[in-house]
Amino acid sequence: NIRFCIRSDSTNSTNSVTGTAYADWSSSYKVQTGDQGYGITSIDIMILGRDVTASAAMDTADVDWSGLSEISIPSPSVTNLTNWNKALDFSGSNERAQQVISNYHYNPMSNGGISTTVSAPGSAGYTSSDTNARPWAAICVFKADGHSSNQHIWNQGEGAGSTDDNIYLRVDSNRRLHFGWGRSGALNEFLIHPDGTGTGWQLTTSNWYGIYIAHNGTRLSGANATAANLTDAFDIRLMGSSNNWATVSGSDTNLSVAADWTTNGGRMDRGVYGDFTVGGRGSNRSFHGKVASMVVTTLGRGAVMPNSAEIEMMITDPVKWLDDYKIGNNYRPAGQNYNNSNFQKNNITAAAATQVWLMGDGTNDSYSNMIRNQVHPTDQNYTKLNMISMVSNDIETVNIAGLT
Repeated sequence: NIRFCIRSDSTNSTNSVTGTAYADWSSSYKVQTGDQGYGITSIDIMILGRDVTASAAMDTADVDWSGLSEISIPSPSVTNLTNWNKALDFSGSNERAQQVISNYHYNPMSNGGISTTVSAPGSAGYTSSDTNARPWAAICVFKADGHSSNQHIWNQGEGAGSTDDNIYLRVDSNRRLHFGWGRSGALNEFLIHPDGTGTGWQLTTSNWYGIYIAHNGTRLSGANATAANLTDAFDIRLMGSSNNWATVSGSDTNLSVAADWTTNGGRMDRGVYGDFTVGGRGSNRSFHGKVASMVVTTLGRGAVMPNSAEIEMMITDPVKWLDDYKIGNNYRPAGQNYNNSNFQKNNITAAAATQVWLMGDGTNDSYSNMIRNQVHPTDQNYTKLNMISMVSNDIETVNIAGLT
């Protein structure tokens, strides 16, 4: 608490610098910052003086500053409801966590099993209101081992065949991160890197990353799947432990720009069936690294896309995100074009629309119980992730800087 009084020979001369207590000075000639809540005792008075009649400036050299020091504002305590103590460790060899059922009624990224083009939203920042629109968002927190191979961190789709369609997040042999949609020879793929870092950016083995990808429901023909149109269809954000999860993408902006759609022209009007897997593309392109969380959710039709505050919470605290943004609100059931009211936990329709997997940190998570959806932790038949070709030690204890 910094307090100071003003006195000169011609102003407030009745108060003595050495003999008058601060409390007794005239209120017209004293001021203080006040206690800012940090428990610092008020013990010093700073006396400032000037010659009023001569309008001379104060000589700061006459002030003894030695008694002042700076104390940094204390960092707030961690308030995450998500524990961030566990992760699944993948080391290739067909290891994966696979959703127990592959029905589009239980997986938002299956796009309702619809094979058609879907018109774009009428306004930027909204999802499509087309009756066939099935917008979604997918969020993953992961750490790569640096293995030099083509690996899928997560995958929704049909597999490795030349006519198999997939939606995925992958790491290439140069440790660069890509999001893709399509099949061999008819693919749309985006090179993900922090805004302003350039296309040579690579994942590092020392950092954890959080990636958010949202699709506004637009589905394009091959001729219309231009870089510009793909840019408008997706919101892509990247966070990480390297900057203490401070902001989304470093500037709260969508990374999806035309220049980084390195491959385009792939049809999006085919159905995307098959399994949802974390840690590979089914049994191939196995991931080498750790995954601490995976969230998949439907978005409403003709609705405002999630803003930066919600996106940051989806990445850094998915449990709190459920409480703050989902519980009690309207939501779109997976595969459907209408909204239900009053999203609640332990409801299978809500659990089919939103999956939150915490990879060992969640209620009922264990090697024997597998990985449970925290919207409905007792569900075993629809939204559970089975650990395939994995062992109990693959649920590892981790410490994620800035989150744990």
